[in-house]
Amino acid sequence: MIVLSFVVLVGSMLAGSFTPPDATLLQALDQLSQEVQSGGYTAIFINNAIIAMTFFVPLLGLGSAFSASFTTGAAMSALAQQAGVNAQFLFLTTMIMPHTVIEFAAYSLALAENLVIMQKLLLRKGINAEMGPLIYTILLVLGLLIVGAVVEILTTELITGSLV
Repeated sequence: MIVLSFVVLVGSMLAGSFTPPDATLLQALDQLSQEVQSGGYTAIFINNAIIAMTFFVPLLGLGSAFSASFTTGAAMSALAQQAGVNAQFLFLTTMIMPHTVIEFAAYSLALAENLVIMQKLLLRKGINAEMGPLIYTILLVLGLLIVGAVVEILTTELITGSLV
């Protein structure tokens, strides 16, 4: 289920990268960038953790995962146009960044756990037994997102020569 979750997230993000740029999205990205500059890795972690926690909610998490991933792709499209580069090129270069790999691993785990919970709810068995693995998965996802936020700040510092 983790691989399926990864494919869904990457596919919806890629689809979003074909979306025509939106001025409102660029304004939201500018605001988020300012928050990250003032909050550093803590702001990145909190933003990503809030998104990831919605992925755990049965049924709602599926829509949230698709929406967040698609919107990220659309944001890439807007940023790519602003920078004068191809959106799909930006998508590919982003996907090979260390922090992206870590964050997608965390998001895929959260979405996979959602699928397991939904399956158990539909079959009406084993849901109580899933509470332990759910807690471990949440802790693992949060741990990965902390590491991802720190790596993102360090990667940005290496690439730009300045701390975000």
